[in-house]
Amino acid sequence: MFTQSIITQFFNGFSVVAILIIAAVGLAIIFGVAGVINMAHGEFMMIGAYVAAVVDKLGGNTLLAIPVSFAVVGALGLLVERSIIRWIYHRPLETLLATWGVGIILQTIVKLIFGPELYYVGTPKFLAGGFRLIGRLPFPWYRLFLIIVAAALMALVFYVIFHTDLGLQVRAVRRNRAIASCLGIDTARVDMTIFVFGSGLAGVAGAVLAPIKSVSTTMGFPYAVDSYMVLVLGGVGNLWGVVAGASLIGEAETILSFVFNNVIGELLVFLFIVIVIRIVPKGIFGYYERR
Repeated sequence: MFTQSIITQFFNGFSVVAILIIAAVGLAIIFGVAGVINMAHGEFMMIGAYVAAVVDKLGGNTLLAIPVSFAVVGALGLLVERSIIRWIYHRPLETLLATWGVGIILQTIVKLIFGPELYYVGTPKFLAGGFRLIGRLPFPWYRLFLIIVAAALMALVFYVIFHTDLGLQVRAVRRNRAIASCLGIDTARVDMTIFVFGSGLAGVAGAVLAPIKSVSTTMGFPYAVDSYMVLVLGGVGNLWGVVAGASLIGEAETILSFVFNNVIGELLVFLFIVIVIRIVPKGIFGYYERR
């Protein structure tokens, strides 16, 4: 019986892994390519969730909220990049402070517009309920939807990075910025495009996570913390690192929380990350230094 429960928790962990991938992929490409420590990542997700709440209130659903959130938060990312970030590339600590300030401003603006109350986004009717995977425990359809969204987002990012002209330029800039610039690549435009794309992905994350969490101005912070943990464990600048980091953290946290409790589970996962980083400082997949 215990073995069956562990297996069930293992499959439930897939949905947690999916949530971590969805939350982290936008941050990964911004940090990995542009070198920006985006402390407003959680607030970008929060904006995406509020967009989903507005779409839901107008009669739409999560499927409609996904492209709308991508467009709205991507446009917000463009505004932030053109007005602030473009002036402080190559200065990571200043990007950290600047985006932290942007996050505070976004929280304040959203609170002024929507008020302090919580908002709830309904699950689409065709994703309501669930099915029995193993034993008597149900597996929600929406959790399966999150797994599909995570796989689709990773496939989209891999396609853009490895099968488009933009992706070729991105990889060139990531490997050697100076040489890429000498070869005629507009590195500033690449940075801007990646920042906007990553911001839009953060909006998508907020939109799909809104139905499983009440929408508030502080909802993005825990996901932002988890995203940085995924990047640190998996390795900055490597998309496979996002998958590896999310998989290890999500499955370990799910199973350990079941065996012990949530607090001990999270503590053991954190200790595991510290040990791995002590052994492999650059993360599981490592990364290339920017030049």
